[in-house]
Amino acid sequence: MGDFDNTKRAIGVGKLDDSARKDMFNKFVSAGGEVVKEKQPQKEEDKKNRPEPKVRTSTVSRGGDDSRSGSRGGNQNKSDQGNSKSQIDSKAQYEKEISSFSARFAVKLKCWLARVTPFGTSDLTPKFMHDFSIRAKQALIELQYSGNELLANQQYSPQLSKALDRINPLLVELLAMGQKLYNGPELTDITDPIMVAPESPVAIERVKSPIYALFKRMYILYPYQETLKKSFVQAYDELQKLEGKPSLIYANKKRKVTQEIDTLFEGFFDRLYLVVLRGENKNIPLISRYMENLLGINPEDRPGQRKSGENVPGGKPVETKEDKNEETKDEEKKEEEVILSKEQAYGLRLMQMYSIPKLRKKFDPKNEFSHISDSDKALLALFYFYEFDDEYSFVMTTKKIDIKPGSINGVKVDYRQKMLDIYEGTRTIIDQFRIYNDIIRELEKHKANPGANYIEASKKLTGIEQKRTGQSRTVRMAIKEFSLKSRDSLLVLIKDMKGKKEIVANMNDVLTLDSMESRKRLNKKPVKQCIMESYCYLMALYDRIETGDLFGGLVELTPEQMKSSFGVELNTTAEANDSELADLEKEALEPKAATKANEDLESLDASDSSSNEKNDSSDDPLDDDILPTGDPF
Repeated sequence: MGDFDNTKRAIGVGKLDDSARKDMFNKFVSAGGEVVKEKQPQKEEDKKNRPEPKVRTSTVSRGGDDSRSGSRGGNQNKSDQGNSKSQIDSKAQYEKEISSFSARFAVKLKCWLARVTPFGTSDLTPKFMHDFSIRAKQALIELQYSGNELLANQQYSPQLSKALDRINPLLVELLAMGQKLYNGPELTDITDPIMVAPESPVAIERVKSPIYALFKRMYILYPYQETLKKSFVQAYDELQKLEGKPSLIYANKKRKVTQEIDTLFEGFFDRLYLVVLRGENKNIPLISRYMENLLGINPEDRPGQRKSGENVPGGKPVETKEDKNEETKDEEKKEEEVILSKEQAYGLRLMQMYSIPKLRKKFDPKNEFSHISDSDKALLALFYFYEFDDEYSFVMTTKKIDIKPGSINGVKVDYRQKMLDIYEGTRTIIDQFRIYNDIIRELEKHKANPGANYIEASKKLTGIEQKRTGQSRTVRMAIKEFSLKSRDSLLVLIKDMKGKKEIVANMNDVLTLDSMESRKRLNKKPVKQCIMESYCYLMALYDRIETGDLFGGLVELTPEQMKSSFGVELNTTAEANDSELADLEKEALEPKAATKANEDLESLDASDSSSNEKNDSSDDPLDDDILPTGDPF
């Protein structure tokens, strides 16, 4: 109505009289204007053409209901199909986004900046692999060792679990999951390529599967990092109450395990995440359903499933009297199995031929390692490796043993070349021990001159000791991996000599070495016996590092282990001098088992060097005794 008012004012309607208004109205009508009203009346024709409204009756037709329900179901199906189609479209769109050019470029850039892979290739850099094989491996071993100490202690673990359950059942569950982060075969698969070729990059496809498996376990624990630390701290506090030892021991253990947890989740978790991104070549968000589906994480894999008093996978269950009786029976069975393993027993006899002073005299004539204790596990493992290298390793390299190529599933296998490749890895062992020796010298220098600042000196001492612990494990793991691979390669030859006799062509020939090598213990012995003795030695060496006295987180043997393994009392008050070495040598010869082994093997060597005929009659193993399940001698 505002427009009409403006028009009225412009025309001046208020100043016109009736006759003037009528004249103006007639002019508008004659020009074609018409009167406008707010609402025109509805025409009669329109009223007639309007349909009559439907009146709903009380009669209900079932057919009508079915048809209506069918129409509703059809509409519902159409909506479901539309939703599923939209979901598929959204997934395809999401997949396209995370694998686009910009996403792939971002992944390459992040991996390059983190020094995980070069920008142009997906090969893992040697620096990252070396860092993982030393620091990450050390952290994983430390978590397993601490978990075993807390959950696999037959004396205190049941009480410890009950005490933690009173606080929160989640604590024991996290301890077990932290313990299970370590997986020996997986770590071997990851670190083996860089141990064999230290300067070469590692193809990501070669280590993709074990890295994904490790990352999956770490991914599940990632939100529980702080709770995992509190679990170990609380567990060691409870263990201190049960054992009653000085608090400084447990303080060091708590500090060490929390530092290793930080090393894993703050130092390596992000880089392993980048390895996963590079392996998939997609920019996948870390916390996402896509990542969980890729890793295969199920709801039951997450912590929080355990209730108070329940057993934990990987942990030590709460023991009852029946459980203890079963454990003692199992231990007795295991002891019987060890006794029945004649190859392992013979290998231990071969290792016990030398006392520690004799090992030092033979393999350290220049006293380069005189500053290292006799009880040092890495040093002892190195000496035993040197013993194998000196006396037995020629079976893997000599051409006097006629080794024919074989085939596995139609694929040709050169067993000689395979053993040569394994033997080439021994250089890594020497390099790793040199690093260990440098760390010990650094430790000695620091102890001799710690400095005036006690706190800084204490921190530095702890750091060097941690480096020593990690490097000691690295040395022993390298020797263990070499002995395992060498043992398995010789086992293939032994099984063939028992069965088809196709690989070793001259298994019954007497092996006569040249004048330079005639002093070796296996000189003038049949080829099959040389292979068997080498296998026995490797079996014993592997078992001692895997589960025996050379295993564990401690870098040195305990006095009890020194007594049981070498028959000597460990002198912890002063460093060993020449007279003490002589005493150790005497004491090492006192045990009857060691004496008997020495007499048997020395007489065996003497008979071997006296005549070939005697060798052929007394030392020739029977064909039926070649397999490791029998008595080879």
